[in-house]
Amino acid sequence: MLKALQFHRVINQFQFCGTWNTSEQFDSFINTIYKSGNDIILPGQKRDGIIITFDDGEENLYYYVFPILKKYHCPAIMFLVVDYIGKDNYWDISISNKKSRHLNWKQILEMKESGIIFGSHTMTHRNLTRLNHEDLEYEIFESKKILERYLGPINSISYPFNRTNREILEAVKKAGYKYGFGGDGHNNLSIKKEAIYRTDNDLTLKIKISERPSILYWYERFQQKVINYFTIATMLKKGKYQYCKKNYQFS
Repeated sequence: MLKALQFHRVINQFQFCGTWNTSEQFDSFINTIYKSGNDIILPGQKRDGIIITFDDGEENLYYYVFPILKKYHCPAIMFLVVDYIGKDNYWDISISNKKSRHLNWKQILEMKESGIIFGSHTMTHRNLTRLNHEDLEYEIFESKKILERYLGPINSISYPFNRTNREILEAVKKAGYKYGFGGDGHNNLSIKKEAIYRTDNDLTLKIKISERPSILYWYERFQQKVINYFTIATMLKKGKYQYCKKNYQFS
């Protein structure tokens, strides 16, 4: 089975959200995966295995995740919101006023040199299912174009909020992506993701990977849906976001 584990924020300070992990927790998860005999791979390497993914591309990945990946020689893919590279994350609603910062180009290129690969998380992290055709193609095509300018071929995309449909899959295929993360796992453009949260432990990680026992796996999927439900506020905020096309350069 080919499956992706989806992480977001890894940081050692309490966060008022469920979509985060501590560095100690993340280290334990990688160790558990390897000890369980699972292969950690990159897209296209094998038909079966675990792909470690990170959505949003926040700067905490450089400080807390990058050292652990190097420690285990663990491959991973990070999905970047292109319009926010090197900027504060002001689209994500938070109870606190402190904004997370996204990776800058210097950090991205350093991680690339160590074998970390990158993919698109679109231009502005909007819900693609709510966009008209022109805006949809902008999010998908333009993000790929800009990333490839600095990083070489970009073959993978992660769908914001895991929302996708037939029109999105057709646009992604047209843009030249080979792998899409999110969906039911029926093909390479809808690779199934399991979100890993602060509430997880080594046992729930194994359940999410194996999908066994089925009743416990159902419960874990239900929990994911509940946590994802609270992204609706972010999606509504993103729906009001007015963007403009800019010239991009290293920062």
